[in-house]
Amino acid sequence: MNRKLPSGIYAVAQSQHAAALKASLGDGINLVASPVTEDVSSDILSKASILVLEVDPGQPDSMARLFDVRSRRPSLPVIVALEHADLRMTRTLIRQGIADVATLPFDVGELTGQLIEVAARHAPAHDGSLAPMVSVVRAAGGVGATTLITHLAESMADCNGRPLEVCVIDLDLQFGQVANYLGLNPQTTVLDLLEASERLDSDLVRDAAVAAPQGIFVIGAPSQIAPLEEVDVDRLLNLVNVARQTFDFVLLDLPSNWTNWTLSAALACNEIMVVTDQSITGLRQTKRVIELFDIMQVGRENVRIIVNRVEKKLFQPIGVSEVADTLSREVSATVARDKGDLQMAQDRGVLLSESGRKSAFVKDIDRLADQICDRVVGN
Repeated sequence: MNRKLPSGIYAVAQSQHAAALKASLGDGINLVASPVTEDVSSDILSKASILVLEVDPGQPDSMARLFDVRSRRPSLPVIVALEHADLRMTRTLIRQGIADVATLPFDVGELTGQLIEVAARHAPAHDGSLAPMVSVVRAAGGVGATTLITHLAESMADCNGRPLEVCVIDLDLQFGQVANYLGLNPQTTVLDLLEASERLDSDLVRDAAVAAPQGIFVIGAPSQIAPLEEVDVDRLLNLVNVARQTFDFVLLDLPSNWTNWTLSAALACNEIMVVTDQSITGLRQTKRVIELFDIMQVGRENVRIIVNRVEKKLFQPIGVSEVADTLSREVSATVARDKGDLQMAQDRGVLLSESGRKSAFVKDIDRLADQICDRVVGN
């Protein structure tokens, strides 16, 4: 039985339950005897491929420990072990992104099956089969992130002379405007694909992706506001992985609200672009966002600061250098403020690049696309 178990499994449980697993599974699992309220160490979280965690819902500190694990490493598959696992609690935990629920005392055969199934669901595809993926994060509303991502997608379709099939997935389930900005009316949305669950494959994803006249593909947000908390993390990660197997490059437009699934989506990307402007409000929110990524131990080289709507005035309250100083981060790229043609183009459902290729805004977008091609896509 041990040979069937994937490597890197850690079980954190009270001593009597840990001892029972030790007797049955031997060295097939890393066992840590711990009270249900004791913090899980960073060493365990960094090494675990799957975590089995005993939880007592009747103790607030025990539930807090679970939430702490989820916030510190959102992509880690967690199987929660409960002494009294009723259907309501199980559904609640699964909805919050828990991989599965095991009963206590442990049934070794059942737990082994759960571990194998969870490992299969979360097994990474071969590196060569996954296209690069970049997320665009708006530090605050109104910073122009959707405008940036639609133009960036069009520019990325020509990656240093190499044509790419670029797909934009609009994950702003409540206020997503990617399709509207491009004059599209998707019949199948992100929510439809999430509901497809295990039926999801490349054919479904490609059928749902609307081909825009600009030479890119869009999987649109739903036309009606959808509750953010009802998105299943596993289904979302499966969706973006299938998209990465279907297209050459994937861009995620993320909402400004942070949940388990939005954080998991961002962490699955090769790069995270945080879009801000030069306003005090924008910089405050940007600082909070990058501090979140620091807490999640995301490498600074994978978080890029993009300053949008830059005005090149001689005297202005907050220049680009002040942005870098305020955030204690290098600014990766700046995008010039358009003089008015951009809004007119968007009202018509077209991109500014179709009529104003020489504008400073479009040139800056092209320059950003070239940087991403060099860093992420490569040869």
